[in-house]
Amino acid sequence: MKEFIKKFYKNSFVYSTKEKLSKLSILLIIILNIIVFNIIIEGLNFQTHFVNSPSNKYPYFCTNIIKNENISDFDSFSNSAYYIDSNNLYYAEDILKNKNDLDSRCIEIEKRVAIIKNEHNLKNIKEQIVNLNEQIYKLEDEVNYFRNNYNTVLFEKIANHDNDKSILNDNINSENIKAKYNDSLKNIEKLKLEKENIYINFENSNSIKSIKEYINTIKENYIIDEEKAFRYYYYIIEIIKMLFLLPLVFVFFFVMKKYLVDEKYILYIIFKNLFIVALIPTLYTVFQIIYKFLPKVFLSKVIEFFYNLDIPFLVYYILVIIFVLIFVVVIIKIQKRFREQNELMKRNKISKIESYNKNLCNSCGNSVSYIRMNFCPVCQNMLKIKCKSCQNETIFGLNYCQNCSEKL
Repeated sequence: MKEFIKKFYKNSFVYSTKEKLSKLSILLIIILNIIVFNIIIEGLNFQTHFVNSPSNKYPYFCTNIIKNENISDFDSFSNSAYYIDSNNLYYAEDILKNKNDLDSRCIEIEKRVAIIKNEHNLKNIKEQIVNLNEQIYKLEDEVNYFRNNYNTVLFEKIANHDNDKSILNDNINSENIKAKYNDSLKNIEKLKLEKENIYINFENSNSIKSIKEYINTIKENYIIDEEKAFRYYYYIIEIIKMLFLLPLVFVFFFVMKKYLVDEKYILYIIFKNLFIVALIPTLYTVFQIIYKFLPKVFLSKVIEFFYNLDIPFLVYYILVIIFVLIFVVVIIKIQKRFREQNELMKRNKISKIESYNKNLCNSCGNSVSYIRMNFCPVCQNMLKIKCKSCQNETIFGLNYCQNCSEKL
């Protein structure tokens, strides 16, 4: 694997000629990569922006209310109905812009919420609850204070302390501490009952009962329709991304291969970088599509099945086997492709020049002597050839004869 990665890096990223890229050229290629990558991302956003989103038909405010399991509770309802506040800028922009696209059930939900707001002053109710909570917290602090200082009162009584010399607040003494304690408890219960009545009155109101009954009749079908619409939307988005990216990937790839065959290595390096830049979002999109098409429900059922049989370890064995098989197939395919590319590189003149400079066989990479040897002793690769002009032996694979300088 180490050797494979090493060869892949050398063949794909190392500039294998005598002509080296200057630092300025490398910098400009990096800048070009960044510019092209940003243009591709902007292009993807532009392409997907024109796809009609299901959120126009099934907006968040509607889905949030329908999926609310406790819509009759004031706190739960007020949180869900936050986006249906006419004073809320988010709601105003979201609804007014897409009013005609709204699902009929969402329009009905909006109407019923408006009826609730006409029947109940939500702002005043919330202020009442906040005020009651503050009073309850204050009284609970007093009760805790009485409990924590009861022993202090007893010690002061034993010591015959005067009330004005007491270390406790509000002239608390042994005669009045119990009465104050009981009064505070009664007031807490009274305030809690008042608060509970606010919630009960809200829950039992006709408008709340009406919207709750309506939600129960539409909830199941609405959720199915909404999930189906979003699932279809995400598939369309990924397909549009692929239709935008694939032409770029193929164009950069074939241009790169053309300049490799033509031995125009500066242009080859430029388009190889652009090919990799276009390949990054393409691979990311491919993985997203694969993930979306994974049978998640089926896999969860399989895992649940093995857990119910009390042999969950089999799931992990199966997962190991599946991933081993997948990666073995992929690695074999990649290695085969790499071997084919490597054979093409061996026949390239630049590769032969590099092997000659390093005294290596261009076929197997073994050390050879181009002065004394005619063939590689390891793989029988021909190292020398007879020049047609001077009839002397010269290096096989180079452009010109080393004896007469004629073109081979």
